[in-house]
Amino acid sequence: MLYRPLGRSGVDVSAISLGTVELGQEYGIPAPGAAARPDEEGAARMVLAAIDRGVNLIDTSPAYGDSEERVGRILGSRRMKVLLATKARIEPDRRGAAIRGTLRASVERSLAALRTDYLDIVQVQNATSETLALDEPIQEIRALRDEGKTRFLGASVYGPEAAEVAMGLGVFDVLQIAYSVLDQRPADRVLPAAAGRGIGILVRSVLLKGALTARGEHLPAPLEPVRDRSRAFRRLVAERFGPGREARIAISFALARREVSSVLVGVSSVDEMEEDLASLDDAELPSDFLESARGLRIDDPRLVDPRLWPSV
Repeated sequence: MLYRPLGRSGVDVSAISLGTVELGQEYGIPAPGAAARPDEEGAARMVLAAIDRGVNLIDTSPAYGDSEERVGRILGSRRMKVLLATKARIEPDRRGAAIRGTLRASVERSLAALRTDYLDIVQVQNATSETLALDEPIQEIRALRDEGKTRFLGASVYGPEAAEVAMGLGVFDVLQIAYSVLDQRPADRVLPAAAGRGIGILVRSVLLKGALTARGEHLPAPLEPVRDRSRAFRRLVAERFGPGREARIAISFALARREVSSVLVGVSSVDEMEEDLASLDDAELPSDFLESARGLRIDDPRLVDPRLWPSV
């Protein structure tokens, strides 16, 4: 396993870490033959195999169905082998003690679900420029850290603007962003700024909900530009590395940026996890391939932010 520094935290994280949305709910672009959410036994095999392979960070959220509960049951005595990262949502319609109380209650529920007395990273979920401007939640997450409920603070953001606001606060140790062959917007300013500030970068959505794989063929007509770029990427990969390697090459593309601490991968089986971990063999992609892949970027958030997609 390859390990990288998590910013200024003093902690090293596995270059590939485990995202767990698929443990708690169906996820990704629906497609015939797509893997279903794993059962309890399958989930346990997958998580424990990841740890055995050197994965040392698991990212979850109370928004991912029963993912936290599953992770807590599976880890048991192995808790100390991993960094546990979860999320807490700011409720912008609340103010003062109410907004602080809901944030604290969310963290307390996560601690109970994950069967631990502390978290390694608490991330503000879907942190927007507006919610990050509120003093109360920032004060509360600092208090949670000071009390030992979490070691590090993070923000999970959509888009460069929110990322830049989060970094400018000087509060967060970790930033979770979407970054992929298609969504390269963070490459311009966010990644260099994070490196300069010593902020660790966790990358999610490296496959854009599966759009960079054969699942991209099942995108609806309004997302035709995404489907076309997906086809171009898969052709590029097949010509250079052989067919069926688009997932691992997409991960390697993200890891080619040294500012990236770890790529979060969501998998539903041990076989999928092994395939993703094999991307570490491709971490040094040829410069001409990287240049071609960079030419596939899409900057329209309506096309690269799945929250804005029509129903798929």
